[in-house]
Amino acid sequence: MSHATMHGSASVALTGRRLRGRIAWICRGVRVAALVWIGWIAVMALITWSNPTTVLDTYGRLVGADLTGVSTARYALACAIVAASMGMAAIIVFCVWQLFGTYLAGRVFTVDAALWLRRTGFVVVAAVAFAVLARVLITSIFAGRLMVVVATYGPLVLPQDLLHLIFALFLLALAHILKAAAEMADDHAQIV
Repeated sequence: MSHATMHGSASVALTGRRLRGRIAWICRGVRVAALVWIGWIAVMALITWSNPTTVLDTYGRLVGADLTGVSTARYALACAIVAASMGMAAIIVFCVWQLFGTYLAGRVFTVDAALWLRRTGFVVVAAVAFAVLARVLITSIFAGRLMVVVATYGPLVLPQDLLHLIFALFLLALAHILKAAAEMADDHAQIV
């Protein structure tokens, strides 16, 4: 190995360590925030859904009907949908954890990191779609009839759904850009 090649490799390693030192705090912070988020929504879901009277009263106002006669089986089915939604949220946290783990390992501008960013974007898109579907399903289960997009007293598709979708599409676009850049850098490194 030539002196110039060894010097270049040492320089890249030093730059990588410096970059990790500069971004480690934010990577760890995002990972902690993701864990706090999943814990927070799990606790909120448990608190909310452990009180059927309050849940049915809230949905009853939304559909403009008295839902006190909803069976235990229908309520359990709604709870299963909420649990599936929590599963989607857990997958988002897993992807975020892996993505920022690649950054902490020094693989910032790599195809690997871009792929984890893309996976995160796809999971967020799926989670947003599932959240809307879950609202429609739960409302329909409780109402005993299909509630498509708007219930009697409010929409089932909310403005924050669009915001979350825009965020997910941003992640996908950024992942595409970073993947292309990382592939170009890899090609360039093989030539040099």
